[in-house]
Amino acid sequence: MSSAFDRRSFLTHSAATIGGVAMAGSIVDDLLASSASAAAIGVNSGKPKRGGTLTVGLLSDVPNYHIFNGSQGKLDASGFCVANALYDPLFVMSANGKVALPFLALSATPNKTYTAWTIALRQGVNFTNGDPFNADIVVANYTAANADPTVGLAIKPIIASVTKVDSYTVQYNMVIPFSAFPVSLAEQQIAYMAHPSSFVSTYTGNPVGTGPFKVKSWQVGVESQFVKNAGYWKTDSHARALPYLSGVNFKTIPDDNARNQALQAGNVDMILQQNGVQIAQLRKMKKVKLVTDIAAPRDPSLNCLILNTTGTMNQYFAWAGEFAPSVPGTLPYLLKGQAPPLQVQEADWVGTMGAVNPSNFQWDTTLKPVLNDVNIRRALAMAINRSTYFKVIDNNIGLLADGIFRKSSPNYKNPGYPAYNPTKAKALVDAYKTANNVSTVSFVIDIVAGSSSETERFSLFQQEFAKIGVSVTSRSSVQSTLINNVIYGEYDCATWNQFGGVDPSVNYVWFDSQSATAGLAAGGLGMSGLPAGTQIAGAVNFAHQADPVVESALLAALAAKPGSAAQHTAWQTVNRRFSALIPYLFLDTLVNAWAARSNVQNWVSGTAGDGTTRCLSPDGGSARWDQIWKS
Repeated sequence: MSSAFDRRSFLTHSAATIGGVAMAGSIVDDLLASSASAAAIGVNSGKPKRGGTLTVGLLSDVPNYHIFNGSQGKLDASGFCVANALYDPLFVMSANGKVALPFLALSATPNKTYTAWTIALRQGVNFTNGDPFNADIVVANYTAANADPTVGLAIKPIIASVTKVDSYTVQYNMVIPFSAFPVSLAEQQIAYMAHPSSFVSTYTGNPVGTGPFKVKSWQVGVESQFVKNAGYWKTDSHARALPYLSGVNFKTIPDDNARNQALQAGNVDMILQQNGVQIAQLRKMKKVKLVTDIAAPRDPSLNCLILNTTGTMNQYFAWAGEFAPSVPGTLPYLLKGQAPPLQVQEADWVGTMGAVNPSNFQWDTTLKPVLNDVNIRRALAMAINRSTYFKVIDNNIGLLADGIFRKSSPNYKNPGYPAYNPTKAKALVDAYKTANNVSTVSFVIDIVAGSSSETERFSLFQQEFAKIGVSVTSRSSVQSTLINNVIYGEYDCATWNQFGGVDPSVNYVWFDSQSATAGLAAGGLGMSGLPAGTQIAGAVNFAHQADPVVESALLAALAAKPGSAAQHTAWQTVNRRFSALIPYLFLDTLVNAWAARSNVQNWVSGTAGDGTTRCLSPDGGSARWDQIWKS
């Protein structure tokens, strides 16, 4: 499935060593020795040729480049690719996906309870405008991220504050014990350090980073052009200045087939491809080399349909007053020390219930949702023949999915995801119709506009659901609009890809929930008028599943020693509960394929801050650009 939404978007791209971060030249040497055999495809050891411009075909573009950074952007796989040209992260992951390696940061050291991490920063790094990178920059990036109306909601459940220790040391103070936190500073977009000038609302200039390239021009949704940062701080293993290229351009080509055609015609030098049929075609192209992440060290992202399990707009947003004045919100009363009226609490809980109107595609609170019924969700899971989807849509490339982990993961144990059974599925739908005295069950599926692959998969879903007595309508929109609809909860169902990573801890915020009835001081929402035990999904838990069993298991996993039996057991519990609650209709694994013309050299070539130690690149759907050259 092409990227309807890669859940690295506005946060994620995974386990760090217990004592902090492995330093290049120490234990990572033996881990990466095997990479010498990777002289296979895309890794070159010859003397690089300088100059030239690399043109890359990507799936999408950021909605607004004026605020394109880790604090305010909304990055999918394509966004991370562009970010790697402009910005540097604090850490990167090793080629085997097991240790975090230094980049803008040099080390990360936890306290005994994993509730604070001290980060030592690299000195001598400047932004392209000449300003230095230092602790003040890191604090400013966190402050902007925390204040952002969407990014902030994704990090508030994890990071309480970031404080300056000295000019080149900061401390991340955690909300909860987080034993694998360095992965967040390697794999998530908050790892990118932007110049604070872009954080002000009136900023109209180009984004500024410390990365290997800087902006030349940017036509949003069409093409962005970058030129070499002549003052880039990083060098290669022979102390040669980086980057090798004079420039890199990113062309936005949403249609999977058109992206392949652009590569074959020579209109682009490299492409990212996530469609199984098109990946199979790439294997047949002459003068083109291909690398996929099917056997990569990171758990793959998953293709799925995400479901609005409450049939409401985002209840956390309602509580926070985001939908005022129609829904006043409980939080404004609590902040004033006032008892929130019961009717306000109840409005936060169910006041935004509704569905997408298939006539005008607007959220309609007069409509009765159907996906808030677990039996309907279970019926939909049984209705999809995942083997057929895997063959027809993704050409048997990747793996079938029955949960958030692939079967080779130590966190995998058969979760009991519903098997294909259209007869039983139809019986569940018929029982729902009888119990609710309705003759039809229908909802709207959001898909990305401009993609023939999206249209094809919608047709498959439409046919499968019709067999069990459920009708669906598609709502097509550009990716940024689809994302916003899901963020605000103004959706029924959407094509989606999410999760994965070298450590599942990066997915915590997408699954977490909070006690609605506990007070603010206890980490709850202060809605004492609701039934005891009520949970409300976190702000970026887009499926709105709110289960105390899931939340307890998540907290146990994050506090456990990385790689321990306790950690694996906790993640298995999360996976098993998802098979019972059905917040996602799992399909198959998302395969990221990178293809390059034969004159592109060293494109599987990312390194840590020392310029020598191999890092994980491409890392899923993103790649690094500083050590690529063209022959």
